[in-house]
Amino acid sequence: MNPPQLITRQADLLALLRDWRHERHLAIDTETDSFYAYTPRVCLIQISCGRGDVILDALTIEDLSPLAILLADPGIEKILHAADNDLIGLRRDFRFTVHTVFDTAIAARLLGRRQLGLAAILAEEFGVTSDKKLQRGDWAKRPLSADQLYYAQRDTHFLIELRHRLHRQLVAKRLWEAAQKRFALLERLRPKPERHPNPKSYLRLKGAEDLADDSLRALKALFAYRERLAQKANRAPFRVMTNEVLIRLARELPRDLGSLLCIRGLPGRFRGTAAQELLRLLKG
Repeated sequence: MNPPQLITRQADLLALLRDWRHERHLAIDTETDSFYAYTPRVCLIQISCGRGDVILDALTIEDLSPLAILLADPGIEKILHAADNDLIGLRRDFRFTVHTVFDTAIAARLLGRRQLGLAAILAEEFGVTSDKKLQRGDWAKRPLSADQLYYAQRDTHFLIELRHRLHRQLVAKRLWEAAQKRFALLERLRPKPERHPNPKSYLRLKGAEDLADDSLRALKALFAYRERLAQKANRAPFRVMTNEVLIRLARELPRDLGSLLCIRGLPGRFRGTAAQELLRLLKG
């Protein structure tokens, strides 16, 4: 693969849009900061076609709205893999509507494939491997590394050829009509309302089922406290405090600073002034 073209300016995007209007197929993917942020946002939009691979830096391009016409054009097929999150993110962050979708994950499932992850399919079809650690990379951090750019590029570079292979198999097995019906449903996807955790979500944490009543009450308070901190800092909740530490605190119920500081894995921020708030919650 040749290196992708990284686009950071709207003027360069507008030049590309004039070329993309004549394409029949566009492979599309996105990268978000969902592993780091409380409220995720699309950080990159990858687009591949016969002309090459392009990565749009959604955090630096001044205005991405001109892309809306291209994505809504029913005459251009957009190829995505497991498109749900990508389509929802594009609508949530930019109000983009994507028409005429071919989802390679749906196609693979209809064909009876067991391995539906893109990495597994690319390895099987094209002998391509990638560093899975980058899947959870910080896509909001700049500058992007060469490894990140390669990883992002790989997710769309092979999709058009993969689409053609899967399409031939769907037609041969008389599954093309069924696939089209599934693809059409993707256009109805809408972002979920603003995140409001289920008040009983703490009960689903591993280990909660073994806690006594006092510990469960403490866990409920700790879980809600972590959620408030995560939302305020726009950080993924587990990056404020892991589920394992929440369970240890609730199970051991430390009553003083000394015993609190002995809790394994307690983040540094809760070893200072925030320690008193934890003790207050634990005491109920």
